[in-house]
Amino acid sequence: MTSNDTAGSQVSESEISATVVALRERFEAVRRGEIQHIRGRLGNLSPDQESAIDSLSGALIERVLQAPIAMLKNVSAGNQAVFVLETVRRIFNLRT
Repeated sequence: MTSNDTAGSQVSESEISATVVALRERFEAVRRGEIQHIRGRLGNLSPDQESAIDSLSGALIERVLQAPIAMLKNVSAGNQAVFVLETVRRIFNLRT
């Protein structure tokens, strides 16, 4: 698919929402996996330390996703909506 193939194409709100949800789920799975991966090296953590790790890693994910999600939410009005949506899905290997 080229950008010329998708010029003028529209995408539905449900397609955008599904992609945003899939993107968040993908990053959340990576976040949880990395926390589990490092967990053994951290030793015993207090509840406050556990909470701090959770808050920090969650905030990082939100910050990283801020621009891509904003772009996806604004794409439906653009003339290359399908191209952008499919590109995001391919880059992050999302199934929606």
